Amino acid sequence: MDIRLIKKEDIDKTKWNSCVHFAINGNIFGYKWFLDSVSKDWDALIEGDYESVLPLYHTIDNGFAYHQRLLRESGIYSIHLLSQKRIEAFMNAIPDTYKNVDIQFKNGIQIPSNPLFETKSKSNFELYLQSPYDTIRNNYSEAAEAALKNAREYKLKPTSSVKPEKIATLFKENTSRSKESEAAFHAYHRLMYNAMHRGWGFASGIIDENNTLLTAAFFIYSHGKALTLLAPETKEGKQKGARTLLFDFFIRNNAGRPQILDFNTMDDFPKTLGAIQKKFQQLNRKKKNWWKVF
Repeated sequence: MDIRLIKKEDIDKTKWNSCVHFAINGNIFGYKWFLDSVSKDWDALIEGDYESVLPLYHTIDNGFAYHQRLLRESGIYSIHLLSQKRIEAFMNAIPDTYKNVDIQFKNGIQIPSNPLFETKSKSNFELYLQSPYDTIRNNYSEAAEAALKNAREYKLKPTSSVKPEKIATLFKENTSRSKESEAAFHAYHRLMYNAMHRGWGFASGIIDENNTLLTAAFFIYSHGKALTLLAPETKEGKQKGARTLLFDFFIRNNAGRPQILDFNTMDDFPKTLGAIQKKFQQLNRKKKNWWKVF
């Protein structure tokens, strides 16, 4: 199997994006513009004439291949069947210069056993929207219904007049992970504007009677899914049921379509709206622990 390492600047953008677009496991995280938006330093393993590709992220000073928070599922994209043999070939082709490896594979992909790697199970939530709205709403929890009632009593309402800068700022101001929010702030800007430029993304928010923004989300369409890129919420918004109203508004306007709402989160909020938990695998290789296998 012909797998070679190619530097980011030497990647054929058209061939790369074509592989991700037509891959049997394609998703929004694999497009070159998405990768460039979240990481300046990445190279790739490529099979043949871009039949399969695997992005590898690193920092220049220590050769560290890592998984960005904004790239929930990456891994190998291929127009071929992702057989155990193909996956193992890519695992073995990762250069030793990458001192640590952290890659998260799309759900449904089985990673072969390898003594130099370990896997961990992680989860996400998805909601299938092909049913009518009333059918989907029948699966809402009591907590969700209470939140919607609360939102009505506070006279909250949806708005589409939300700019990417406002959503990114809302995220930055309402996360306890200050270091992470600072690092992600500009990346979110780039991702949102790139998606809007391609006509793939849009923003939605919830405001109160004073037009104060309580929550907002940015959605990106790709591969039959609407990915929730981020959905920050203020403390006041949590008290008034703003986020539940926001997603209920999205579901109401997209119900009956052959589409999946990807919540892109590991917290349990999507369960209140009837979302299904989806497992995916995180692959790790830590060079400092290799001595344990000999």
